[in-house]
Order: sequence, then structure tokens, then C-alpha cells
Amino acid sequence: MIPVFMRNYLLGFFFLIPFLFSCEKETPVKFIAELDAEFDVPSGLNTVETHYFLLRNVPVFFSQNAARYNLDTSQVQSLLASKGLLRDKFLNVNFDFISRISVYAVSRKNPSVKREMFYLDQVPLSVGKELRMLSSTTQLKDLFQEETIDLEIRINVRQFVPGPLTARLEFGYAAF
Repeated sequence: MIPVFMRNYLLGFFFLIPFLFSCEKETPVKFIAELDAEFDVPSGLNTVETHYFLLRNVPVFFSQNAARYNLDTSQVQSLLASKGLLRDKFLNVNFDFISRISVYAVSRKNPSVKREMFYLDQVPLSVGKELRMLSSTTQLKDLFQEETIDLEIRINVRQFVPGPLTARLEFGYAAF
């Protein structure tokens, strides 16, 4: 039988081990860039298929943003998606008709290279006039060094679109 003080000592030791070895330095954010792009969503989209919207030649201004903060692009170790927001440009439409959305960055040089930037798998019914998406943890630096990318937006709807609308995708990335 183990004495009580020894048992408490061992329990405390085993409780602290994960905290001692899981610590790592946080990488500071070097800069955050915010961009936007617009696309048209037609009325009459069905609820069965996934609808694809391809936005071509979207500038990301990676080297310009790095230069603005006195950085060379080689000093940026990591580039991650930071903000993904969908709004209607004119009508203030409620986005509760969307059931799932995802946004991919697609390489202009090699269209088979595609990285998820934002997603929302279960859009709540009370989403309102702004649809905020979750940021993916996918590395984007190699794609954004091309300076212009294509964006692929995938949307599933749960009901008919209230009418044709111009959607505005506000997105951003953070450099570490």
C-alpha cells in the first residue's frame, strides 16, 4: 500500500506532465490582409446539388502587403485564412437559405492545386444578413505567392434563393 502523501505526490506529478511538455512558443502575427470579391447567385437553385461559383483572377496582394510591413516574402513562415464573411451587396438578404458553404483557393498555374480557406457545414437557420464562416487551418503561402488566385465557392441550399443577388465575400489572411 502506498502512503497518502506519496500517492498525492505521484498524482500531482502525472497531472503536471502534459502541461510541461505541451508548451510551445506562439508565433506572432506579422500582418493581416483583408480582401473582397463579388459573385452573382441566380434564383432557382435546387436543393439537391452543390452549386459552384468560380471567381477568376482574384488578386491577393501578398508581396505588396509584405513590403508594406517591411518584410520579404521569405520571412513569412506561414499564411493562414483569417476572416470569411458572406454578405449581400444590395438587398440585405437573409442567408438562412444556405445549408452548407465552403470557399477554396485554386492555383492559376495548376488548377488541380486547391486549398480550403473557409467553411460552414451546418449553417444555422438564424444566420441573418451576414454568414460568418470558420477558417480552415490549411497552409496558403504557396498559392498566394502567385499573387492572383481563383476562388471556388461551393454552396448547398436548403430552400429556394429569394431572388437573384450579388453576394460579397469578405475574406482575409494572416501571415506568421
